[in-house]
Amino acid sequence: MNPFLEKLFDIIAIDTEHLNLYLTSGEWQYLNNVLKSIEDLDNDFYSDKGENLEVLLHFLSCHAEDIALIWEDNSKKETLLKLYTSGAISGNYECFHFDLSKFDQTYKSRGQILTLYRIGREKEHKESLGNSWSENVTGLKNYAQSSSIEVDNRPVFVIEINDSEVLCEGSSQENELILKKCFKFNEVRSLDIEERVKFLCNMR
Repeated sequence: MNPFLEKLFDIIAIDTEHLNLYLTSGEWQYLNNVLKSIEDLDNDFYSDKGENLEVLLHFLSCHAEDIALIWEDNSKKETLLKLYTSGAISGNYECFHFDLSKFDQTYKSRGQILTLYRIGREKEHKESLGNSWSENVTGLKNYAQSSSIEVDNRPVFVIEINDSEVLCEGSSQENELILKKCFKFNEVRSLDIEERVKFLCNMR
């Protein structure tokens, strides 16, 4: 990875170790060749060499101005939330993983216990839970529709958690709460068959 890409992914908080699991050496070479400076984000760097690479380049292209803003002033952490909740990131692609330790905590804890809901990745389990959760089923439905994901093959989780574990609010349309990195929960379970049937009916 060239020095520009190292700095770029660092300031926009993308976990490159996770990204490495999804990009081939050839795709990394393509990135190294086409993106060597912040000015290159203004160029046409589209590629159809791989789906994960394609969605990453689409994300970078859509947010070139936001990225330039935080490149110039790394204190503009509110821009990270805009990138995290980007509509350019589909739930069908798992190559994106953000380092939430670089985000500001803006959620004000009220000392409450929250019940939150999540449509997981296909192989997600209780030991590998993601950080984006919804406060209700309506929010999940909006998430599924906006991300064009098939819910049938994905686990659906319900969690009880202290609101002090919430990092910030995400998409208002999805009633999204983003939990801290390495958050701790009180209780979590995945919906059983009967609950899933009822849940999927509500999603349609």
